Amino acid sequence: MKDDRLWKATLDQLELRVSQGNFVTWFQSTTIKKREGGSILVETQNPFTYEWLSKKYGPLILEITSGLDSAITDVTFCVASQATPTGLSKKNTRIIAQKNPVATKDAPRRTVPKDDEISAPTTAERKAARSSMSLNAKYVFETYVVGASNEVAHAACRAVVSKPGDAYNPLLLFGGVGLGKTHLLQAVGNALAKANPTFNILYVASETFANDFVQSLRMHTTQQFKNTYRNVDVLMVDDIQFFAGKDKIQEELFHTFNHLHSRNKQVLLSSDRPPSAIPALQERLSSRLSAGMVADIKKPDYETRLAILEEKREEKDMPVDRDALSFIAKHIQSNVRELEGALNRVAAHCDLHNRRATVDYTKQVLKDLIDKPQQKTANTKSVIDAVIMYYDLSKDEICGKSRKKEIVKPRQVAMYLLRKEGNMSFPSIGEHFSGRDHTTAMHACEKIEKLIEHDEDLSQEIVFLKERIYA
Repeated sequence: MKDDRLWKATLDQLELRVSQGNFVTWFQSTTIKKREGGSILVETQNPFTYEWLSKKYGPLILEITSGLDSAITDVTFCVASQATPTGLSKKNTRIIAQKNPVATKDAPRRTVPKDDEISAPTTAERKAARSSMSLNAKYVFETYVVGASNEVAHAACRAVVSKPGDAYNPLLLFGGVGLGKTHLLQAVGNALAKANPTFNILYVASETFANDFVQSLRMHTTQQFKNTYRNVDVLMVDDIQFFAGKDKIQEELFHTFNHLHSRNKQVLLSSDRPPSAIPALQERLSSRLSAGMVADIKKPDYETRLAILEEKREEKDMPVDRDALSFIAKHIQSNVRELEGALNRVAAHCDLHNRRATVDYTKQVLKDLIDKPQQKTANTKSVIDAVIMYYDLSKDEICGKSRKKEIVKPRQVAMYLLRKEGNMSFPSIGEHFSGRDHTTAMHACEKIEKLIEHDEDLSQEIVFLKERIYA
C-alpha cells in the first residue's frame, strides 16, 4: 500500500477511535513523510502536536498502521522541517518519547516533559496552529445524510446559517457517540465561513476550552483567553458534558456565552445528553443552554445507514458492492462512526489485497466485529488492558503487591474505572488486585475522583482510557 493511501486509511480509523475534537486538533495536518523498512515517519506541523501525539497516541497509531500493513513494526514522529524523530516501538513507546527534544525556527529548543509535567498547549501556543485546525473542510451539509433520526437537528443548523445570532441562539445538539454531532456543527461553521468571509469562527473540543482556561490561570493570561473566545462571531464547543463538576470552567463558559449572546453572536454546542441530564451542571448554565434550541440526534434507521454507506462509497470511490453495503448496514447499528469504521476497514483490505468487496469477502473481513457481542459496560480485561497499555506496565505489576509510586497511581486509576465504568463492587475490585481489602478500592476511587476535579492532565488521561476501553 502506498504511503498516502496507508495514512488516509489510518486517519479514517483514527477518526472513529478518538473524539472528533481531538481528531481535528491533533491529526488533521499530519502525513507520512517517509518509510524505511518497517518504520514510518509521521510529520506534524508544530511541536505541540508532536508532543501530544508522542505522549498520548503513539501506541494507537502503531496498532492501526500495523493492522493495515503487517510489515510496519515502528512509528516515529517529527516536526515539519525537523530531522530528529521520536521513535515509538511497541515496547519502548513512552520511554523514547520522553528523551528526544524538538524545536522549530519559531520555538526554543526544549525537551519533551515527563509524565507528570506534560499539559496541553497554552492558548497562545494553540492559537498559532488553530487557523488550519479549527474547521475540517470535509464536514459540509452536502455530505451529511438526512433521515428521520436527525432531520430536526439538520433543519435547526440550516436555520442558524440563514440567520446567525438570531435563529436558535444558542443551538445545542445532543445524542450518543458517533451520531454526527460534530459533522453538523462543523457544517454550520463551513457554511457560515463561505457566506460570511469576514466572520471569526472558532470550533473547539471541550477539553481544548478547559485546558486553555486552566493554562490561562496558571500563566496569568486570562485576558488573552477572553480575547480568544469572546472576540468571535461564532463559537462552537463540542462535548460539553465533560464540564460536569468543573465549576470554574462552567462559570467561564457561562460568562463567555452571556458576552457573545448579548452581542448577537452565535453559540453552538454539543453534548451526549440534554443539559438537564448532565450531572453537576450549574443550574444557571443549564437554564441558559436550554433557553435556545435543543435538538437531539437519534440512532439512524436501516435506510439512513445504507444511504450513509452509499454516500461514503461514492465520496471515496470504494470498490464495495451494494449487497456488501446492505450487509454492513444490517449488522452495524450502534452509530454512524462504527458504520463508517466498518466500511473503511473493508475498503482498506480491498486496497491492500487489490480486490473488490463482495458480500462473502465483507463477511470475512468483519467476522470478528459482527460476531463480537456488544459491550454495554467495561469488563475487567478491557479496563486493565487499557491501563497497562497507557502506563506501559505489565499485568503482574498493576495487579501485584508493589507500592512503587509509578505503579500505585495506574492501579488506582484502574480501580476507579472498574467502579465507574464496570459498576463493580468494591470487594470484587479488591479481589482482582491481589485480594486487597474493599477499603483499599474505596480509597482509590475517592482519591482519583477528587484529583480529577483539579488535575486536568489526569482528567484527560481518564477520557483517553475510556476511549480505549470502548473502542
